Parts: sequence; structure tokens; C-alpha cells
Amino acid sequence: MSFLALMTTLATMAWLAGLILRRPLGLRDAMRLGAAGAFLLTGVDHFLSVDSRYLPMMPAFFGASARPLVLFTGAAELAGALGLLIPLATCARLGLPKLRRAAGLALALLLVALVMANINVAIQGERVEGFDFGRWYYWLRPACQPVIIYWVLYAAGVVRAAPSPAREASGQAHAV
Repeated sequence: MSFLALMTTLATMAWLAGLILRRPLGLRDAMRLGAAGAFLLTGVDHFLSVDSRYLPMMPAFFGASARPLVLFTGAAELAGALGLLIPLATCARLGLPKLRRAAGLALALLLVALVMANINVAIQGERVEGFDFGRWYYWLRPACQPVIIYWVLYAAGVVRAAPSPAREASGQAHAV
């Protein structure tokens, strides 16, 4: 839930900055920048707070693999954020595939896998440093995960916008 709030805050800041700089952003781009910023921050935090915040969330059956998995997920979040940020024109110029879509799909899969840690914390009733909101918060986190996954897929262009009646009438429904 705090991740969703972070993405929303960063997306709003990006959208407002676009207005101030007279380079307005569309909804998808603002959401993409919000998601990328949130994944950059949490990816770095995986390395800074591995013992205090992320290891307590891991199910016990991971054993000695828990620490490397936390570090891997942090690196994956950083790589996914960069994939969301690299302009499509840069990918084309360098002969790279369009990384934005791949990053969105990879981050969505990562978020699906992370539900396990969120549910584990809720079931165990543990407290995680930095998330001192009470036990209800840990049950709300897994419920927010589908919203975050949809956000990332939409922002990366994997999920298309639903055609509006105005766009449909003008023949632009599939141009998104």
C-alpha cells in the first residue's frame, strides 16, 4: 500500500513538473515515471535495509536463500525501473529491443512473486521496520498488489487504454 502511495505521489509530481515546464505528460507517461521512481527507490532500499526490512518478510522455508533473493529482487527492481525509463527512440537508435514492454512484464512477474512475502508477514503477524501502521496494513498490502501490477502493465504499454467514444469515432482507438 505504501508502494502504491509512493507511485501515485511520484506520478503526480512528474505530471505537475510537466505542466510547470510546459511539457505536459500524458497519463501513461506520468504513471510510468511514478512506477520507475518507486522501483528505483525500493530497489536501492533492498540493499540498504536488507536485514531490517526485507529479510523479516521472507518465509522461513527460503532459509539461506533469503538474503540472495532479497538482493536479487532489489537488483530486478532497479533493472525494471531503468527499462521503464529508457526512451523508445534510444532503444531504436542502439538497435535494442523496446525495453519498456519487457521491463513492465518482468516487473509484473516480480510483483506476483512478492505477494508471497506480503502474505507471509500478514500471517506471521510480524512487524517490519518502516511499516509501523498496525496489523491491518499487512493484510491490505496483498490486496493492493493487483492494482500495482495493472499500473505497471499499463504504464509500460503492455495493457492498452480502453477506447473512448471520441477516439473510436475518429478512428484513433488502436493508435495508443
